[in-house]
Amino acid sequence: MSNDKTDDIFDVKKMEKTIKKAKRRANWKTVLITVMVLFVIIIAGSIINRNITDKLEMPVQLSAKGFHEISAPNEFIGKLERYQGILGGENRYTTYKIIEGKVVYTGQERYGYGLFRDEYLNRIGIESPHLIGKSFSEEDLQKQHYNELGQREMVFFYPFIQYKTYRNDLALLDDIGEDKVMEVALSFDQGYTFKEVQSLIPDNMTLTWLWVDDVDEEKENFQFEQFDDNGEVIGYDKFLRSEHTVYGVPLLDENGDIKEEPVFWFIGAIEANQQHKARWQGEFKRLYETLSGADNQLTEKDLQYYGAVVTGNAQNLSQLKDLPFIKASSIGVITDKY
Repeated sequence: MSNDKTDDIFDVKKMEKTIKKAKRRANWKTVLITVMVLFVIIIAGSIINRNITDKLEMPVQLSAKGFHEISAPNEFIGKLERYQGILGGENRYTTYKIIEGKVVYTGQERYGYGLFRDEYLNRIGIESPHLIGKSFSEEDLQKQHYNELGQREMVFFYPFIQYKTYRNDLALLDDIGEDKVMEVALSFDQGYTFKEVQSLIPDNMTLTWLWVDDVDEEKENFQFEQFDDNGEVIGYDKFLRSEHTVYGVPLLDENGDIKEEPVFWFIGAIEANQQHKARWQGEFKRLYETLSGADNQLTEKDLQYYGAVVTGNAQNLSQLKDLPFIKASSIGVITDKY
């Protein structure tokens, strides 16, 4: 009997060891399966997230690029950095201007996209000194405005408005050294066609950009109301346009070469980007409706130009002085020739 009991005890211990060993195997198997499942989920989730994020990014990226092409006089998008997160991301890009073949860095911009952030990156506002900002009216002409890099802001004047004050920066050319090159915004006395502008600008300077008439003179109000301390209207301040708010046709590409069929690309950018659901979509639609002719079709014949941007040195640009079709002039970026 004692032997039988001893055998029973050994059998029980052996069984317990077997059970523990089986449990350990089961636990390791569960851990392994869990790790494999998590690995598959992470890989699959990453692939799915990338595909969804790409689809969310594409319309915003195209819209942002298209909007920059029809605005931002004489400025181009440089290096683009793309950062993707969960169902969204952020793109950052540098900008530069081309002044007589020289590349001049003008800053950095960024925008967001996705389910958890908008193009403004959920920004609720921007605050900056008045000196560093956009010009909107005659009152802003009291001081020259700059960007954060200390580069001058160009301004444009409507031909159909009589301003009390005009910017005549061509008068400053005599004070600028011969080793400098610059860009100058020209505001015309009336609207001109593409060919007319080309014939008006002297050949020994570079015509880089044309300001398109994108307003309805009969329907829009072109002045700010001025109020006293009691909230009473005491006067009106007339609108002008900053280089940050105008639209137009770039005549050079991002490499500084002459652009083939520039008006075709300008119209194409407006037409194509009306479909993309991004913050710029409404403005693309407004431009198409405003610029289109009576047949609601936007063609080259529908466009007229209120101004232009030219580049050159002080000697070449001085030929623009006293030309009757130039209503105002505003110097922008000034840089060394080499």
